[in-house]
Amino acid sequence: MPKLSREALDEKRVRIEEAAKELFIKRGFHATSMRDIAKGADTSLGNLYNYYRTKEDILESIIARYQKVVDSRLRSIFDEIDEPFEPESLTKFGHLIKELVSSHSDFWLLMYIDVLEFENRHFRKMFEGLAASLRRRFKPYFERLKREGALQDGIDPAVGFTAAYMQFFNYFLVEKLFGGNSHLGMSDDRVIKTLTHIFCRGVMRPEKPTRH
Repeated sequence: MPKLSREALDEKRVRIEEAAKELFIKRGFHATSMRDIAKGADTSLGNLYNYYRTKEDILESIIARYQKVVDSRLRSIFDEIDEPFEPESLTKFGHLIKELVSSHSDFWLLMYIDVLEFENRHFRKMFEGLAASLRRRFKPYFERLKREGALQDGIDPAVGFTAAYMQFFNYFLVEKLFGGNSHLGMSDDRVIKTLTHIFCRGVMRPEKPTRH
């Protein structure tokens, strides 16, 4: 049999991984067999083992491929935000996170499969050190806020922005993947505006009235 070109090999792997991904999402990882994947990819079981030793190898390859795309998109999103606690910037950030979640729904579904069936073994590193990473990325801006006395006492702006990021992220995950159906009782645009106000201005007034 003639040796396949790199392009042909890559195309075959993509077809296998697409078939596996659909089955993992529909049935779960453990309920999907290698034989199921071979059938979905229209290849023989023996040929499938020429490309992947185990079913988990396929999952890891799918996740790695998606991870590169999502990491690249996240970097570009953070590059578009210069002053994350300015309302205009944070509003823009919310819309960019909405687009990220909507564009890669299969990736987030695999994340939940990983949580349920592997105790988040494959996705754990995605969130490790997130606040520290954002602290480095926005260090000049956060330091300027501190110099100007713009921060509430004891507030770490990196933690604040990480919380904002995770709140936008989780809101759109619930809406996109779990049929949230406006679970905060308002439109997406209104949610972004409201969360922006909360993270930029807070919930309580700076000096609330004293109780008598």
